[in-house]
Amino acid sequence: MLYLLIKSFHLAAVLAWVGGMLALSVVLAAQRKHAAPAAGEPLLTALYRWDRWITTPALALVWVLGLTLLVLGGWYSAPWLWTKFVIVFVLSGLHGNQSASLRRLLAGQRTQLPGSVRWVPGITLAAITAVALLVILKPWSAGLT
Repeated sequence: MLYLLIKSFHLAAVLAWVGGMLALSVVLAAQRKHAAPAAGEPLLTALYRWDRWITTPALALVWVLGLTLLVLGGWYSAPWLWTKFVIVFVLSGLHGNQSASLRRLLAGQRTQLPGSVRWVPGITLAAITAVALLVILKPWSAGLT
């Protein structure tokens, strides 16, 4: 029962984190394309608050609860899990990069975002899809769990 409860909270944290990350990536991509800082500042400020109070704490919960599930479930040698960790690690870094870009944009330290931001929403969706497939299908496992 404890395992399922933690798994449920892990999933809720993943949904909050991914939702915030996708919102951040879409807004930054739009900001890059339309580059209207004065008109977009209230949206950027609201997004910054959301990222600071919801998305980032959700990311921390994803890691804490995920590692707890690893220990409770004894998944130490599951290759699918280590592949998932690599993807989540990359997504975590990407989130940190996006958060820093938003912070710099609001502080006036950056006026133009790099062109690569337009690819981030798609990359994020592809990575999340890969994680979902790994978790549900558990490839390279001896049996289904």
